[in-house]
Amino acid sequence: MSDIGTSSERPAPAEILEEKQTTAQPERQVFLREGTVILRWLFGYYDGRNLPGWKKPPNWPQTLSTWRAQKPKTKFKDVTLVGIDIDELQEQDDGMPIKFHIGISILHTKQLHDLCHASFPLTDSQTSIIRSYHWAVQDDQYFSRNDDRFCFGKRRCIPLSSLEECLKKLLGPFDPLILVVHGISRERIVLRKLNINLNPMFEIDTTKAARYPLQELHDSTLRKLLRDFGIPLADGLLHFAGNDAHFVLRALLMISVRDARRELKNIPAWVPVFEAVARAPLPPIPLTLAQKAAIKTRDKEIAKLQDELDQFRERWMNELKSRKKSD
Repeated sequence: MSDIGTSSERPAPAEILEEKQTTAQPERQVFLREGTVILRWLFGYYDGRNLPGWKKPPNWPQTLSTWRAQKPKTKFKDVTLVGIDIDELQEQDDGMPIKFHIGISILHTKQLHDLCHASFPLTDSQTSIIRSYHWAVQDDQYFSRNDDRFCFGKRRCIPLSSLEECLKKLLGPFDPLILVVHGISRERIVLRKLNINLNPMFEIDTTKAARYPLQELHDSTLRKLLRDFGIPLADGLLHFAGNDAHFVLRALLMISVRDARRELKNIPAWVPVFEAVARAPLPPIPLTLAQKAAIKTRDKEIAKLQDELDQFRERWMNELKSRKKSD
C-alpha cells in the first residue's frame, strides 16, 4: 500500500510553503561617501546636520577662499579639479611601471563661478572649459600602430623620465587641487611607485561619490554614469586615458547636480550651468587608421581618374585640331 495514501498529514499548499521559506529582508540603506560630502563642501551646500551614516562631521581646511557674488550667489571654494586616468599600463617583473598612457583634465571653480553670471543659453565655446591632455609615456610608436581616439585636444608622447616634470609644470599654477578619478587604485599605485606626489587637498572617486545621489548600492561604471546623467558619448571613446579623464570631470559635475536636486528645496543657480558643461556637445571624433587609409585610397583613385580624364581631354583636343587642319 502506498505511504502517501496512509499518511495522516495533509500536504501544505504551495503558497504556505513559499511563506515559510520567505524571510523578511531589511531594506539596505545607501550612506553618504566622503566624495559626495566633499562636493557639498566644495560647491557651498554642505550641511553638517544632514550626513546619513556619519557619526561626526569632517574637519575642513580653513585656508581656502570662496568665490562670492550677489546675483546669483555662489559659494564655491577656490580650488582646481584635476581628473586623472591611466591606461595601457605595462610593468616590469617587479611591478615597476615602464610604459603607460595618462590622461589629465583640469577645471577651476573660478571658471564655473564666472559661467554662473553669463547670459543663458550658454554657447558651445563657453561650456568647453575643461582642458584635457593625453600623454603616451615611453610609448612614442603607439600612434603609428593604433587609432588616435583622443578627441579633446592634441595627444603627446613623452619619456618616462620627464613625466614628473611635465605634471608639475602643467599643474603647478593650479594649487590647491582636488584629484578626481573613477576607481582610484591604479592611478594612486602608479604615481606612488614613481614617487610622484601631486599633493592634492582631497581625492574623489566618482565610483563612490555617485552612490548616494543615485541611491546605488554598488559602484557604477563610467559608461553607466555618462548614460544615467545624459552626458554625450560616442563609440570607441572610453578606455582611452585622455577621454576618460575628461569624462570623469563631466560626471563629477552631474553627481553634484543630482545630489543638489535630491537634497535641496531651492535649486541653486549653478545647477543648469553644471548641466550645460557636463552635457556640452562632443568635438569632432578623430579618424581611425582604417578611415584614414580609406580616404587615402579614395584620393588616389580620384587622382588616377582625374589623370585619365586629362589625358582623354588632351587626345580629344589634339584630334579636333588635326581634323580642322585636314578640312
